[in-house]
Amino acid sequence: MARRKYKRRKKTLILNKYKLWTAMIVLWGLYFFSLYLAKWSPVFDILTNYASVAFGEIWLNVFFGLSILVWILILYKGYLMNLLIKQFLIVMMLVSGVLNFPIIDGDVSKYQTFGGYLSWPLIELLNLMFGSQATAVKSFIVVLLIVAVVRILYTFNFSLPKINLKLEKYSKPKKTSAIRELKIERQTTDDIAKKINETKNEINRPISDSFIKTILKQKVEEKMEEKRPRSEIKFSWDKPTFDASILKSNVWKATTIDEKFLMEKAKSLQDKLMEFNVAVSIEWFDIGPSIVQIRIKPEAGIAISKIESLVNDIKLSLKSKSLRIIAPIPWTDSVWIQIPNQKPTIVRVWDMLSSKEFQSQMTKSNTNLTLGRQIDGSIITKTLEEMPHLLVAGATGSGKSVWVNDFILSLMYQNSPSELKFLMVDPKQVELELYSWLPYMLGPIVNDPDQALKLLRRAVDEMEKRYGMLKDKRVKNIVEYNQKVMWDKMYRIVFVIDELADMMMHKNKKEVETYITRIAQKARAIWIHLIVATQRPSVNVITWLIKANMPTRIAFWVVSEIDSRTILGRKWAEDLVWKWDMLYIDPNTKRPVRIQAPFVETSEIESVVTTLKNKYMRWLSEEDIYNPDIIKALESKLESVWWSFSAGVWWTDEELVEQAIQVILETRKASATLLQRKLNIGFARAARIMDELEERGVIWPQEWAKARDIFI
Repeated sequence: MARRKYKRRKKTLILNKYKLWTAMIVLWGLYFFSLYLAKWSPVFDILTNYASVAFGEIWLNVFFGLSILVWILILYKGYLMNLLIKQFLIVMMLVSGVLNFPIIDGDVSKYQTFGGYLSWPLIELLNLMFGSQATAVKSFIVVLLIVAVVRILYTFNFSLPKINLKLEKYSKPKKTSAIRELKIERQTTDDIAKKINETKNEINRPISDSFIKTILKQKVEEKMEEKRPRSEIKFSWDKPTFDASILKSNVWKATTIDEKFLMEKAKSLQDKLMEFNVAVSIEWFDIGPSIVQIRIKPEAGIAISKIESLVNDIKLSLKSKSLRIIAPIPWTDSVWIQIPNQKPTIVRVWDMLSSKEFQSQMTKSNTNLTLGRQIDGSIITKTLEEMPHLLVAGATGSGKSVWVNDFILSLMYQNSPSELKFLMVDPKQVELELYSWLPYMLGPIVNDPDQALKLLRRAVDEMEKRYGMLKDKRVKNIVEYNQKVMWDKMYRIVFVIDELADMMMHKNKKEVETYITRIAQKARAIWIHLIVATQRPSVNVITWLIKANMPTRIAFWVVSEIDSRTILGRKWAEDLVWKWDMLYIDPNTKRPVRIQAPFVETSEIESVVTTLKNKYMRWLSEEDIYNPDIIKALESKLESVWWSFSAGVWWTDEELVEQAIQVILETRKASATLLQRKLNIGFARAARIMDELEERGVIWPQEWAKARDIFI
């Protein structure tokens, strides 16, 4: 599916190039037509005079030709406009110098015909350098012109046609790889012996010179491909990156409720508690977007546990569909009782981004997340460095995906595409698709579980690569690295998984868990962050290993107390009300904090995406913004990867097969239990390796209780 998308977009780019050439031909035609009609017009005289400054009286065509050419190049690569204009002026001066060759030879009388004023300082300077030697001056001007043209070609990544040397291709045979080609399909012993002899003869064949040349050529091409520099794209550093006014506003005002309603609730609460001999006094109310908090103070001698045991009775007296008791309130001697607000209020993303609290936090950090408003109306923001990874869970329709969009928009608001990149996995194919083809994307949005696993593996490789770079520079984190290496700063990578359950129910569950755990354990210092969301908070999706490495969590409404304990380690998420009502907990908060998450509509996201595309993508294509290593990883074949705790290395299935062959060669025995012991793997994986060796012709099929025959 993804490959078809690449081909379709590539065809669009080709059509755009054809349109560009058509426009160039039309412009040339209009130019010559205007010359024919306007030879005696004053505009033509003015342009002729200006062109004669550079190219003399008869070179108006050269001036217009270079001008139209540089205009077309700016259309093609607009973000290189400053560089193109500078190179255009340099080329125009050098072309003028070439036209002034008769003047260099001493024929000053033809100055106004063959040359102009623009190159006159250059010619005078070269005459001083070379002692008025005409040949040296002209040669130096030609060399400078060639260098300028080559520079322009290099800027646009033009390459000369390659000369393909027809070398005889010969693959170096290996003993094991040659034997792999032997397929056992009910063959007799004589047939197997005959094929083994043929294989041995092939192995003993001398290696030709063409084979060595082919291998060297391939190695050189691979190294050149790796070292070929990718043109750097410079984005605007304006902050914020888009105007928050394009979002829908909803000016926040403290919600008010009829005092009569509050007094009725307070009296009902006191009467019900007095029925159980629990004397309390009502202190005050907090009215939030979706919750009303009643603060009560128990009299002396009243046990808090007794109040907590009366949850259902209090819920009955207050006629509330849900109720939460916080006892005691930290640093006080009171208790909170939270009930739903009959007139809930929506919190908008505009309220968060335009608030004074968020704007002041932007001066300190560019990774602030808009969590929402507390019950008392205060705005809650957290930085990504404090988390540094986030686990989000909630039932369908609770507002989980909406909050993920809030999180993405708040980060894009604070960072340019040079500072922040996203990798996204969207199994539902509709939640995150709006962000495709943005310069913030490091690769295409992935929908397939196999592709998502490749993306996770690529993130782990990037993590190890970055740690190697930190080691070389002798620094501990990216902040110190960017301060030390000013010309090649690293950007922050945020990996968003919209539905973890879809990946964990796939056949590669163990690999997914291993990759997520490794990133969560190590990636904080090198600016790779995970945002994992799921609507199925069960132990087979959010495993204990994932939970242990991602202590920052957000829970929206869930179906049962078991789901709440899975995501938070305690109850209360099942008592949340309405949409976007959530509980937030991180290593610094001992108790979950209740927050009303902001709401954003699809039309608002589309407006933001359109604004960012118009700002950053005007002259870029999808091929320019996506990392080629990501595209290559997504198109490569998926191999199972296994982590060896004994050896401390990663092994693919192919490497495990090679290790198994080595074990069989050393022991001259072939069995699944032997591989299980020697390679420290499970029996199922060892049995699959035995089947693979049987298909490759390394061992004979199992015959009852007899030992397998070995053919290597």
